[in-house]
Amino acid sequence: MCGRFAAELDYPEIAQILHAQPSAGLPGKSWNVSPTQTIAVIGQDAHGVNHLASAYWSLIPPTAESKKLPYPTFNARIESALDRPTFAQAARHNRAIIPVSGYYEWTAERKPYYFHAKDNRPLLLLGLYSWWLSRERANATWLLTATILTRDSVGIAAQIHDRMPVLCDPQHAQKWLNRSVSGDKILPEASAYGARLSQSLLASHEVAPLHGDGPELTEPYDEMMLRF
Repeated sequence: MCGRFAAELDYPEIAQILHAQPSAGLPGKSWNVSPTQTIAVIGQDAHGVNHLASAYWSLIPPTAESKKLPYPTFNARIESALDRPTFAQAARHNRAIIPVSGYYEWTAERKPYYFHAKDNRPLLLLGLYSWWLSRERANATWLLTATILTRDSVGIAAQIHDRMPVLCDPQHAQKWLNRSVSGDKILPEASAYGARLSQSLLASHEVAPLHGDGPELTEPYDEMMLRF
């Protein structure tokens, strides 16, 4: 799964790499992003234009009555997204990319590990997005929501947890975002490609328990201990 990540991002660079138009009010830097917080996502509109925008991290389907769902939606299994009513519509045409600096995962013994690119460039995680019309206040407003797709872990990720986010690279990002490409075709391809990419791209190290926020959260645990 992927329930926590770091986002120390250069938005102009990401917008350039993914040919996206950046929106105003993108989230600030954080090294401890959790579900229901605001995250940066890239998605394509009906005219084929990519946008870098802020989204609520937990996908809310258009039919939902409330933002508070009885089940978690911050992750979706790529293997079953097309079959799940919550995610099916988004999986067919509303695909997204979530840029992160790295993500955290825990062992069965609750030891946290930080996964990142070997060259420390941002990771591009595959996701889905959905617009939800909020009627919880007097004035109805549209809310952009998103989920991160996961698959069976491979490589070093499999040593820590049985699920991992599906990775992408800039070369394959445009096909993933293209709304004219059917999800039936691209989801299986993207899952297989993400597995191959992760084995050459990812590095990881143990970190201290996550408390608060700051760049020190991503530092190797043994280096943190040397400070005392």
